[in-house]
Amino acid sequence: MTERSFTRARSDDRALIHAVVHRYAHTARDKMDFADMLALFTADAVLVLPDGTPIPPSELGKVVRDGEAAYIRHHITTVDICFTGPTEAQVNTFFFAITDEAAPDHWGVWRDTFRKQADTSWLIRERTIVVEGSAPSGWFHRTYVAQV
Repeated sequence: MTERSFTRARSDDRALIHAVVHRYAHTARDKMDFADMLALFTADAVLVLPDGTPIPPSELGKVVRDGEAAYIRHHITTVDICFTGPTEAQVNTFFFAITDEAAPDHWGVWRDTFRKQADTSWLIRERTIVVEGSAPSGWFHRTYVAQV
């Protein structure tokens, strides 16, 4: 059973999860700060790339596939949090990304499982990047679609 409770008891948890989501969007910018991004994941986390390839977050650099855009900005539109237990939440974050190659470049949803840590922080245990569309002239299309 999932809990969409908006009670005061869950407000701190929601705020902490939102902070991680926005920190990821902030660090996934310009020349991507992969070390800063890594701190947002649990030690045993899995990141599933848009092409379905699972990797540990320590290999986040593989997202750009040696063809990084000059800059990238992730803009968050909706964050839906469903608690599946006292220490776990399923989070869907809708985004669009702007690069030097296209605006918007690509858009979609991050499908996350968050886990509450012993220090009460929340970290990403699993992130699946689902890209729902991309501009034919953009970085994502060049890096993921045109390579197929």
